Amino acid sequence: MEWILGILILILGGAAIVVIYLSERINVFETLLGLNPKVTSDKLAEHVTFGPNPFGDLSGENLWKAMSGEGIEGEKIDIDNLESMRPRYKLVITRHIETILEDGRFDARAKERTPVQSILRIPMLRGSVESFIPFTEASRFYEIGQEAETNPESAEKLATEVDEIVDDLFNRVKLERSTSLGRALLPIGDSSNEDTTEIDDFEESDTSGNDNHLALPPSEEGTSKTEDI
Repeated sequence: MEWILGILILILGGAAIVVIYLSERINVFETLLGLNPKVTSDKLAEHVTFGPNPFGDLSGENLWKAMSGEGIEGEKIDIDNLESMRPRYKLVITRHIETILEDGRFDARAKERTPVQSILRIPMLRGSVESFIPFTEASRFYEIGQEAETNPESAEKLATEVDEIVDDLFNRVKLERSTSLGRALLPIGDSSNEDTTEIDDFEESDTSGNDNHLALPPSEEGTSKTEDI
């Protein structure tokens, strides 16, 4: 009996060593990825698939709520350094708006309609994050994109409406609009260079140097839908 007990002790000891070793290896792996050692397997999978989240645990509607000062119910997320994140968040939400407008314009050219992307993953220089825009505003941006293609003569009026909606969204998340996004993102005659200054600055500070056009050009045959921003 004693030798059986000894074998069991050796087996249990070996199993404990293996568990400790694997635990340490996982911690090292998560540390290399820049993750909290207590991260869940779901978040680890997301990190590996989409890269690191520049906003930590904040993403999607929770990121919107944090920026707008709303409470995040049922979520144990540390909300810290929001002010330092706002410039980057301004880039994220601006790209989201741009993408919805482009989707509307492209679909109008193809004479079709696709679901509005109220939640959209925005790729960044390092990693990515899910962006959220309330469905009502996201839907209106899509419709404006459609109208800009079907009724180009109303582009000026639509650009003004874009700026009004952007002002409302930005106010809710404590941001300020410093230029006309409507004129920058819609095809309006000879828009001044000042209209695109802010977005150009975003591109220089948070892209890898690729020439990414922020708005579809005036209607041309054979234009394909932009997938990456």
